[in-house]
Amino acid sequence: MPKIHIITDADLDGAGSYLCLKEAYKGKDVSYTVTTEKKFLTDLAFFDFTKYDLVVISDLNLKKDSIKICDYKNVIVIDHHKEHTELINDYKNAKPIVKDYPSCTKLIYDTFKLENKFNKNQKLLIKLIDDYDSYTLSLPFSLPLNQVFWSYTGDRVKKFEDDFQQGFFGFTTYHKNALKIVHNKINNFFKEETIYKGDLKIGGNNYKVAGVFITFSPNEIAERVIKECNVDFIIQINLKGKSVYMRRGKECTLNMGKLASKLMGGGGHEDASGGTLNDTIINISKLLKPLNEK
Repeated sequence: MPKIHIITDADLDGAGSYLCLKEAYKGKDVSYTVTTEKKFLTDLAFFDFTKYDLVVISDLNLKKDSIKICDYKNVIVIDHHKEHTELINDYKNAKPIVKDYPSCTKLIYDTFKLENKFNKNQKLLIKLIDDYDSYTLSLPFSLPLNQVFWSYTGDRVKKFEDDFQQGFFGFTTYHKNALKIVHNKINNFFKEETIYKGDLKIGGNNYKVAGVFITFSPNEIAERVIKECNVDFIIQINLKGKSVYMRRGKECTLNMGKLASKLMGGGGHEDASGGTLNDTIINISKLLKPLNEK
């Protein structure tokens, strides 16, 4: 039996990508690894790509150094990040299926023509994941679905598979309790934490910027800060994880992915991006002043 190994991102879209790939390669010997763009080089440094008949890398916005270590003929790379499309020619042996798409889950779903293989609840799950990852948020359950995903501990992809492999049927009592905890944490964050604000000049243009220190729910906190503080974009710093997240408001046209690449070697989408905390970000954060010291 052919051995297939899936390497996927450690977020909701990565979990959705994994579920779609498992269906696409149903009947095969499938194993998986969960990683992130930031950890890819260290997590896969000693990974033996040649021991598998096929390795599929999904939902990872790989950079040039990462591409070099996985560029084998038995590798397929499937990703939806726009900036990744600019590196397609860096793949000399691996097959890149890299397109500017709302989500990697939907890209895999369409590429492998899975519509007739999924039931209606599984199709709904795909729509919810796609709605969240594109941050369209036109469906009522997409945002809480992501919150449920991050409420898991340990192997989130496996726990998400256990709960939703048959599709979305609503939330269980466990899920609802987890959502209550998340909502309370977010409300407490705005009561207890300090929000910083200032003006930054980038590319000859002035931008109103907010900054916060976070440990959870970056998208939900970002959206609320942007709205309540009337800023163009927000910089969120996770000191424990040494990570930085940036998200722009709907009226802002500054490309967050390119900004993250320039400031911290990160990347992402036009609306949202991330990277590793460095001196550049620390110095920028010092330019922001407390708005609501607690």
